[in-house]
This record gives sequence, C-alpha cells and structure tokens, in this order.
Amino acid sequence: MKKAVYHGIRDIRVEEVAELEPGPGEAKVRVVYCGICGSDVHEYLHGPFPRSPFGHEVCGEIVEVGSGVDDFAVGDRVVAFNRDGYAEAMLAPRERLLKLPEGISWERAALIEPLSGAAYAVDRGGVKATDRVLISGGGSVGLLVLLAVKVLGVETVYLTEISETRRKRARELGATDVFDPLEFKIPRKMKELTEGQGVDVSVEAVGIEAALKDCLASTRHGGTVVVQGIFTDRVPIHMLGFVSREITMIGTNSINPQLALEWIAAGRVEPESIVTRIVPLDDIAREGFDVLADEKDRDIKILVAP
Repeated sequence: MKKAVYHGIRDIRVEEVAELEPGPGEAKVRVVYCGICGSDVHEYLHGPFPRSPFGHEVCGEIVEVGSGVDDFAVGDRVVAFNRDGYAEAMLAPRERLLKLPEGISWERAALIEPLSGAAYAVDRGGVKATDRVLISGGGSVGLLVLLAVKVLGVETVYLTEISETRRKRARELGATDVFDPLEFKIPRKMKELTEGQGVDVSVEAVGIEAALKDCLASTRHGGTVVVQGIFTDRVPIHMLGFVSREITMIGTNSINPQLALEWIAAGRVEPESIVTRIVPLDDIAREGFDVLADEKDRDIKILVAP
C-alpha cells in the first residue's frame, strides 16, 4: 500500500509499504481523507515533536478488526484519532475510534478532529455568548475557533490575519471585523472598539510572538487569553502588564469530540466550509505541505485523499 513517509525537514516521500494487519484491540481503517494540520506543517518545517502525531485528522471505513474489537465492525464509518493517516490504510486502537452518525459527509467527517480542538479551546477558555472575542490568526485553527464561538452565540468577534484570502473567508464565516496586523496596531484597535476596555477573551491561534503579544495587550483587566497555536520559538512576555491586569492565560492541547459532534448533529456548524482543496496522496508534498508552508494566500485547509 502507499504511505507518505516522513524522512526529515521538507522531505516527505510517498512509498510502497507492507500491508497492515490489526493486532488485538485494533482496527484497520481505509483512509478516505486525512487533513493537513498546522502542527504537521510545523513538523515539516522544523522537525518532529516528541510522540509526533503526524497525520492525525483521519476519517475512513473499517476494513478489518483484530481480536477483542466487538464494538466496531467491517464497514463502519469512523473518525480515527491516531497518527499515520497519510496512507491508504492505517491502524487505530479501538479507544481512538469514533463511529460516525448517519448523514455526515466524508468532507465534514474529516474536520471533526480539528473542530474538536476548537471546541475544547473555547470550552476551556469559558467563552460566553456575551463575550467580545479576538482571534489572532485566520488559518484553519483560527477559523474553526471562529465557527466555535459563533456556535456559542458570540456576536462580537474580531480576527487578525495577514493573508487576504483568509481574511476574506473569516468575513464570510461571520467575523464582526477582520484586520491585517501589519497595517493596524491591534491592541489600540481593540480598545477603540471596546470603549477602552479590551476584549473579554483572546485566542492565539497561530503560534508566533507577535500574535501572542497582541492577544495579551488586547485583553481587558481580568480577561482570558487562550493559547492554541503551536510555538517553535521561545517568547519573551512583558509580565508587568500581564500581572497588573490580572489576565488568565490558558494553554490548550486537547480535543472534545463529543461537543463537536453535538454541534454538528444540531446543524449548528459546517466545519468543511474552511476546506479549500483536496489533493491526492501522490501530491501531498508539492500540492499540500509546500503550499501551506510557502503560499499562505493560496489555500487554508487541504485534505489528502489516499
């Protein structure tokens, strides 16, 4: 079978590998789509993380089960919360499988895992419908957070992003206003828009120093900053402002699939609306990772179709 194998920085090769056999407690999943996550792009550019989850946004169909797997069957449509999904098939422990409800398209299913991350982030951040929210970063992470806060009923949500393509999509998805941080001083702009107070909650969704500092400086006294971006560099923080305004800063790195599925089942969110392209496995490096790494104004969310 074919699989995209990580060999090093900017070096992913599609190779023929041995067919997989599920062990006890495992299922073999034929991969329909695997989304390219921002964390995977970070690994492509900077090297793998410890316990790398490379290729984890997977949906597909079970084609074989190992011993002890009696709650899933061949033919079940599932989301697999496991790594190695850039392949024609993958193995997943039964506890990392989620059976798909009827009527969910494969495109929507492919976004359940990243939507689950957004659901977890806004839930952990305690976002309320009455909050004024700033999202720093309009890639797939930031746009899914935008969809998540809209589900919660947030009426005032601002987003910052340097890419015109992503700014346009944020407006289409319901952002109150969208700003290029290279053209505006974001903390000043947020205070202008909030009677000098600052927003209630900021979400850092890109993983860079400037975005985090914008969030910290844009948040009101006693407000919350949720950090969901993946940082590869150390970030110096001006602690006086952080302490004197009694800001709570929360790191998030988990998922809430049940909450995401509740939103989808209720018809409150269409996460596939951020998908801009589907590419075949053979083109994963050139038309997938290279585009997301080097041509940020071209695409937002890319799915790989093995």
